[in-house]
Amino acid sequence: MSAPSTWRLAALLAIAVIGVPHAAANAQTVAEPAVELLVDRPSPMLLVTPLLSAGWSQTMGTPEAWKRTWGGYGSRVGDLYGFLVVRTSVRHLVDRAVPWVDDRSPCIIRPVSRSREVVVRAGCAFVRTGTLRTTGGSLRPNLPWLAGITVGSATSLSWRPERHSAASGRAFVAQRLAISYGSTVLVRMVRDWRADAKARP
Repeated sequence: MSAPSTWRLAALLAIAVIGVPHAAANAQTVAEPAVELLVDRPSPMLLVTPLLSAGWSQTMGTPEAWKRTWGGYGSRVGDLYGFLVVRTSVRHLVDRAVPWVDDRSPCIIRPVSRSREVVVRAGCAFVRTGTLRTTGGSLRPNLPWLAGITVGSATSLSWRPERHSAASGRAFVAQRLAISYGSTVLVRMVRDWRADAKARP
Protein backbone atom coordinates (compact mmCIF):
# COMPACT_ATOMS: atom_id res chain seq x y z
CA MET A 1 0.00 0.00 0.00
CA SER A 2 1.42 3.40 -0.95
CA ALA A 3 2.06 6.13 1.63
CA PRO A 4 -0.96 8.24 0.51
CA SER A 5 -3.23 5.19 0.77
CA THR A 6 -1.91 4.39 4.24
CA TRP A 7 -2.47 7.92 5.48
CA ARG A 8 -5.90 8.02 3.88
CA LEU A 9 -6.89 4.76 5.60
CA ALA A 10 -5.68 6.08 8.96
CA ALA A 11 -7.56 9.34 8.49
CA LEU A 12 -10.85 7.68 7.60
CA LEU A 13 -10.64 5.34 10.58
CA ALA A 14 -9.89 8.28 12.87
CA ILE A 15 -12.84 10.22 11.50
CA ALA A 16 -15.08 7.20 12.03
CA VAL A 17 -14.17 7.13 15.71
CA ILE A 18 -15.61 10.64 16.08
CA GLY A 19 -19.03 9.08 15.75
CA VAL A 20 -18.53 6.64 18.63
CA PRO A 21 -20.00 8.82 21.41
CA HIS A 22 -23.11 9.46 19.32
CA ALA A 23 -23.52 5.78 18.49
CA ALA A 24 -22.98 4.73 22.07
CA ALA A 25 -25.69 7.09 23.27
CA ASN A 26 -28.28 5.27 21.18
CA ALA A 27 -28.45 1.87 22.87
CA GLN A 28 -30.86 -0.57 21.22
CA THR A 29 -32.68 -3.67 22.40
CA VAL A 30 -32.25 -7.15 20.99
CA ALA A 31 -35.65 -7.10 19.32
CA GLU A 32 -35.17 -3.94 17.29
CA PRO A 33 -34.53 -4.13 13.53
CA ALA A 34 -30.90 -4.52 12.55
CA VAL A 35 -30.84 -1.35 10.51
CA GLU A 36 -31.46 0.64 13.70
CA LEU A 37 -28.14 -0.47 15.16
CA LEU A 38 -25.63 1.10 12.79
CA VAL A 39 -27.91 3.19 10.64
CA ASP A 40 -26.90 6.73 9.83
CA ARG A 41 -29.05 8.89 12.05
CA PRO A 42 -29.56 12.58 11.22
CA SER A 43 -26.85 14.39 13.13
CA PRO A 44 -24.29 17.15 12.56
CA MET A 45 -21.50 14.54 12.35
CA LEU A 46 -23.31 12.75 9.53
CA LEU A 47 -23.04 15.94 7.49
CA VAL A 48 -19.62 17.05 8.68
CA THR A 49 -17.71 13.77 8.25
CA PRO A 50 -17.76 13.79 4.41
CA LEU A 51 -16.46 17.38 4.47
CA LEU A 52 -13.57 16.38 6.74
CA SER A 53 -12.77 13.24 4.77
CA ALA A 54 -12.87 15.14 1.49
CA GLY A 55 -10.52 17.73 2.95
CA TRP A 56 -8.03 15.04 3.93
CA SER A 57 -8.25 13.38 0.51
CA GLN A 58 -7.68 16.81 -1.03
CA THR A 59 -4.57 17.27 1.09
CA MET A 60 -3.24 13.84 0.08
CA GLY A 61 -4.19 14.43 -3.57
CA THR A 62 -6.32 11.30 -3.97
CA PRO A 63 -7.61 10.51 -6.46
CA GLU A 64 -4.98 12.25 -8.58
CA ALA A 65 -7.48 12.99 -11.36
CA TRP A 66 -9.25 15.44 -9.03
CA LYS A 67 -6.94 18.42 -8.65
CA ARG A 68 -6.31 20.30 -5.43
CA THR A 69 -8.73 23.05 -6.35
CA TRP A 70 -12.20 24.04 -5.20
CA GLY A 71 -13.55 22.03 -8.12
CA GLY A 72 -11.57 18.99 -6.96
CA TYR A 73 -12.79 19.44 -3.41
CA GLY A 74 -16.36 19.66 -4.69
CA SER A 75 -15.89 16.38 -6.57
CA ARG A 76 -14.60 14.68 -3.43
CA VAL A 77 -17.45 16.00 -1.28
CA GLY A 78 -20.02 14.99 -3.92
CA ASP A 79 -18.51 11.51 -4.09
CA LEU A 80 -18.81 10.97 -0.34
CA TYR A 81 -22.33 12.37 -0.06
CA GLY A 82 -23.41 10.32 -3.07
CA PHE A 83 -21.98 7.19 -1.47
CA LEU A 84 -23.73 8.05 1.80
CA VAL A 85 -27.13 8.50 0.14
CA VAL A 86 -26.93 5.29 -1.92
CA ARG A 87 -25.57 3.22 0.97
CA THR A 88 -28.21 4.37 3.44
CA SER A 89 -31.10 4.05 0.95
CA VAL A 90 -30.17 0.49 -0.04
CA ARG A 91 -29.69 -0.43 3.59
CA HIS A 92 -33.18 0.71 4.52
CA LEU A 93 -34.78 -1.05 1.53
CA VAL A 94 -33.07 -4.38 2.21
CA ASP A 95 -33.79 -4.15 5.92
CA ARG A 96 -37.51 -3.99 5.21
CA ALA A 97 -37.29 -7.39 3.52
CA VAL A 98 -35.05 -9.05 6.12
CA PRO A 99 -36.70 -10.31 9.35
CA TRP A 100 -33.42 -10.93 11.18
CA VAL A 101 -32.22 -8.85 14.11
CA ASP A 102 -28.92 -7.67 15.50
CA ASP A 103 -27.25 -9.68 18.26
CA ARG A 104 -27.18 -7.43 21.32
CA SER A 105 -26.25 -10.06 23.88
CA PRO A 106 -23.14 -9.31 25.99
CA CYS A 107 -19.82 -10.37 24.45
CA ILE A 108 -18.26 -10.87 27.88
CA ILE A 109 -20.28 -13.05 30.27
CA ARG A 110 -17.58 -13.73 32.89
CA PRO A 111 -14.57 -11.76 34.19
CA VAL A 112 -11.46 -12.04 31.99
CA SER A 113 -8.10 -10.31 31.81
CA ARG A 114 -7.90 -6.92 30.09
CA SER A 115 -5.90 -8.28 27.16
CA ARG A 116 -8.32 -11.18 26.73
CA GLU A 117 -11.26 -8.79 26.86
CA VAL A 118 -9.85 -6.68 24.04
CA VAL A 119 -9.38 -9.75 21.84
CA VAL A 120 -12.86 -11.12 22.59
CA ARG A 121 -14.55 -7.77 21.98
CA ALA A 122 -12.67 -7.22 18.73
CA GLY A 123 -13.69 -10.66 17.46
CA CYS A 124 -17.25 -10.15 18.62
CA ALA A 125 -17.52 -6.78 16.85
CA PHE A 126 -15.98 -8.22 13.67
CA VAL A 127 -18.47 -11.10 13.52
CA ARG A 128 -21.53 -9.10 14.52
CA THR A 129 -20.86 -6.36 11.97
CA GLY A 130 -21.30 -8.89 9.18
CA THR A 131 -24.01 -11.09 10.69
CA LEU A 132 -27.53 -11.01 12.13
CA ARG A 133 -29.59 -13.57 14.03
CA THR A 134 -32.92 -15.21 13.30
CA THR A 135 -35.60 -15.36 15.98
CA GLY A 136 -34.30 -18.88 16.66
CA GLY A 137 -30.77 -17.64 17.23
CA SER A 138 -29.17 -18.86 13.99
CA LEU A 139 -26.56 -16.68 12.28
CA ARG A 140 -27.32 -15.02 8.94
CA PRO A 141 -25.34 -12.52 6.84
CA ASN A 142 -26.04 -8.86 7.62
CA LEU A 143 -27.62 -8.26 4.22
CA PRO A 144 -28.79 -4.67 4.87
CA TRP A 145 -25.32 -3.48 5.83
CA LEU A 146 -23.43 -5.57 3.27
CA ALA A 147 -25.78 -4.63 0.41
CA GLY A 148 -25.64 -0.95 1.32
CA ILE A 149 -21.84 -0.83 1.41
CA THR A 150 -21.40 -2.93 -1.74
CA VAL A 151 -23.97 -1.10 -3.87
CA GLY A 152 -22.81 2.27 -2.57
CA SER A 153 -19.18 1.49 -3.38
CA ALA A 154 -19.98 0.11 -6.83
CA THR A 155 -22.27 3.05 -7.64
CA SER A 156 -19.48 5.46 -6.73
CA LEU A 157 -17.57 4.21 -9.75
CA SER A 158 -20.12 5.83 -12.06
CA TRP A 159 -18.62 9.24 -11.24
CA ARG A 160 -15.13 8.48 -9.96
CA PRO A 161 -12.03 8.49 -12.21
CA GLU A 162 -11.27 4.84 -11.36
CA ARG A 163 -14.15 3.84 -13.66
CA HIS A 164 -11.83 4.14 -16.66
CA SER A 165 -9.74 1.17 -15.51
CA ALA A 166 -11.15 -2.20 -14.52
CA ALA A 167 -8.20 -2.91 -12.21
CA SER A 168 -8.40 0.52 -10.55
CA GLY A 169 -12.17 0.15 -10.19
CA ARG A 170 -11.88 -3.20 -8.43
CA ALA A 171 -9.13 -1.88 -6.16
CA PHE A 172 -11.23 1.15 -5.22
CA VAL A 173 -14.32 -0.93 -4.38
CA ALA A 174 -12.24 -3.37 -2.33
CA GLN A 175 -10.54 -0.52 -0.46
CA ARG A 176 -13.82 1.25 0.34
CA LEU A 177 -15.38 -2.02 1.51
CA ALA A 178 -12.40 -2.76 3.75
CA ILE A 179 -12.32 0.75 5.23
CA SER A 180 -16.07 0.78 5.82
CA TYR A 181 -16.04 -2.63 7.47
CA GLY A 182 -13.03 -1.85 9.62
CA SER A 183 -14.32 1.51 10.80
CA THR A 184 -17.74 0.00 11.61
CA VAL A 185 -16.10 -2.77 13.63
CA LEU A 186 -14.10 -0.18 15.56
CA VAL A 187 -17.15 1.98 16.29
CA ARG A 188 -19.18 -1.05 17.34
CA MET A 189 -16.45 -2.40 19.59
CA VAL A 190 -16.11 0.84 21.54
CA ARG A 191 -19.85 1.45 21.69
CA ASP A 192 -20.60 -2.06 22.99
CA TRP A 193 -17.78 -1.71 25.51
CA ARG A 194 -19.32 1.47 26.88
CA ALA A 195 -22.82 -0.03 26.91
CA ASP A 196 -21.60 -3.04 28.92
CA ALA A 197 -19.79 -0.75 31.36
CA LYS A 198 -23.01 1.21 31.96
CA ALA A 199 -24.97 -2.01 32.53
CA ARG A 200 -22.63 -3.23 35.27
CA PRO A 201 -23.96 -2.72 38.82
